[in-house]
Amino acid sequence: MKKFYLLLVLSLIFFASCTESPTLSTTNPTTPATSATPMPFCASWKQQRSPIERDLTAIDFIDEKTGWCVSDINEIGGAVIKTTDGGQNWQIASNAQEFLSDIDFINKDLGWVVGFNGTIKGSTDGGITWNNLRVGEEDEALNSLYFIDQMRGWVVGSSGQILKTIDGGKEWQKVDAKVIDDLWRVRFLNEKDGWIVGEEGIILNTSDGGETWQRLDSNSDAALFDVWPIDNNNVWVAGLGGVLFNTLDKGITWQKQTTNFNNLFRSIQFLDASRGFIVGTSGLLLCTSDGGKTWEQVSLPHKYDLMSLKVISSESAWAVGRRGYIVSKR
Repeated sequence: MKKFYLLLVLSLIFFASCTESPTLSTTNPTTPATSATPMPFCASWKQQRSPIERDLTAIDFIDEKTGWCVSDINEIGGAVIKTTDGGQNWQIASNAQEFLSDIDFINKDLGWVVGFNGTIKGSTDGGITWNNLRVGEEDEALNSLYFIDQMRGWVVGSSGQILKTIDGGKEWQKVDAKVIDDLWRVRFLNEKDGWIVGEEGIILNTSDGGETWQRLDSNSDAALFDVWPIDNNNVWVAGLGGVLFNTLDKGITWQKQTTNFNNLFRSIQFLDASRGFIVGTSGLLLCTSDGGKTWEQVSLPHKYDLMSLKVISSESAWAVGRRGYIVSKR
C-alpha cells in the first residue's frame, strides 16, 4: 500500500507535463503576463546539454564549477552526472540501479545520495564510486538529505522517517518527531537550527541540533516540498498548488505570499534576504529581488517540470527537471 501511495504521489508530481511539447510558450495562460523586461538578477538563463534524457531529480554544486545531478531510473537504470566547468560539459560519473531523489556534497570528494528502498550511499572520490551505507525496506522512500559537516547528517522520507548520523553515514539512528506523513525536505541553517517540511502542511523546527523537534502551525494542509531558512527568523516554505509561506519570527506566525501561480512549487532558494528563486511544474521559474514582495516569471526554452534548484551566487544558479533538462544562469 505504501509503495502504491509513493508511486501515486510521484505520478501526480510529474502529471502536469507528461503531454507538454517543448516548443510551447512558457507563459502560464491562467495568470497575468509577466513583465517584458525581467529584473537584472533574474535574467540570462540558458539550457545546458545533458548526457542523459532521464528525469533529473536533484542537483548540488559546491562552487561555481563543480556540481552533480541524480536521476530517475529507466530500463537501463539511473545515473549520477557531474560537471567540473559550471555545466558547459556534463558527463555520467556513475550508474545507479535505484531511483535517487537527492544528493549532497560538502567538498569535491565527499558526498551522499538517497533514494527508494531506503537507500543511502556515500562517495569519497567525487561521485565516481559509491559505497552502500544503508538499505531499507522495498517500499521505503528517502526524499532529502543534508550534511552539516563530514560527520553529521540528516535524512527524511516516507511515513515520517527521520534519520541521523554522527559518523559520516556508517550508522544511522531513527528520530521520532511524532509525525507519520511523508517528509520531503530537510535543511539546516547551522549546527543547531534545522527545518523539515512535508505532507499535510508539516513544518518541524529544531534549535538544539535535532535532539528535539517542534511541530509548528502552518495553517495549511497542503504538501510542502521545500524550506529555505535565510536566518534564524526569516524562513520560506513552498509546495503544492503554488503555496508559499514566509515567517519573520521563526515560525510563530506564517504569512501567505502571492505569486499568481498555482503550479506545484518544488524547490525554493534565496541568495540573501532580497534575492531568490522558485522552480516548479510546467517549466516554471520565478525570481524575486525585493525579498518576495514581487515575483517575476523567467522565460525558459521548454516547459518541462523543474524538480531541483541550486543557487551559488548572483551569476551562478542551476535548475533541473524532466527528460534530463538543465538550465543555468551563467
